[in-house]
Amino acid sequence: MTGRSHRAHRAIVTGWNLAIAQGRSYSGPGVGSKVHGEDGSLTNPTATERLVFEAAGTWAADALRLAADPSTGAEATRKGEPFGDPFDVVTPADGIIERYLRDEVRKRFPDHGFLGEEEGGANGAHGWLWIVDPIDGTLNYSTGLAGAAASIACMEDGELVVGAIADLSGGRVYRSMRGTGTILVSDGTGESVSEPSSSPAGAARIFLEFGWEDLDPVMVGTIEQLATKQLRVIRMVGGAAYALLNVALRGGCMLGIGLRIWDVAAGIVLAREAGREVRFWDAGSLVHLIVGSADDVRELAPVVERFGSSRVAPVG
Repeated sequence: MTGRSHRAHRAIVTGWNLAIAQGRSYSGPGVGSKVHGEDGSLTNPTATERLVFEAAGTWAADALRLAADPSTGAEATRKGEPFGDPFDVVTPADGIIERYLRDEVRKRFPDHGFLGEEEGGANGAHGWLWIVDPIDGTLNYSTGLAGAAASIACMEDGELVVGAIADLSGGRVYRSMRGTGTILVSDGTGESVSEPSSSPAGAARIFLEFGWEDLDPVMVGTIEQLATKQLRVIRMVGGAAYALLNVALRGGCMLGIGLRIWDVAAGIVLAREAGREVRFWDAGSLVHLIVGSADDVRELAPVVERFGSSRVAPVG
């Protein structure tokens, strides 16, 4: 990415990249601007959007079930063994869940495209594309840490429409649709509206997510710059989807550098419908982003612009 220019964009996607040259940021409708009937039913979505929304919730619950099944396999191996990045790992569950979701999309929406982290994919007809990370935070998942999630999003004509996140440690599925201002949560026994909030403690958090695991000058420089900004509590959970979910539900902000579209697509939908502001930068096949309050975005944008422009190789 060295020497490349980066432009800020709205929560719209071209092809597989969060990269539209129009606009600088996107603010969702926020809590209170719901377009629901009194019975909680959606009133505006198209028939396809309704089907996509229901499917995303069902499939996220299926991903949760598969990830929890001991027979699926959580033992991690290095991608590209024996020469791959020692921290870039994959489990049998990653492949099983992605193949399951790919097959389900093919059966239910044969004209839709599918892009998954493990096996790639292609755009479909009529502008519909599913974007899936079967397990975001694989290292956490394989070692029993919180912070792993299955991320399922769908966009139409480049705009994110639906997002669903399965919190693999919490055992819950969260989903949302554009323009509703609502996040639904299911624990397997029922589904209800999850009301986003932002306490002083929640607002003080900043989640940092990088597209690599090894400590390097970009990570260190980013943290050093944050020390000159408003006082915040740093959290690095190792899963962008999980971080975005927490910002959506409880406030604070998230700063990500060098991520992939499948890491953030579902989380962006949930965060914007919770009223958080989203700003991101085109980095070719990568994306940098800030999600939080308008003040967070304004203050932290220079940090991303400085350190997101290049990946500095590890020292030594």
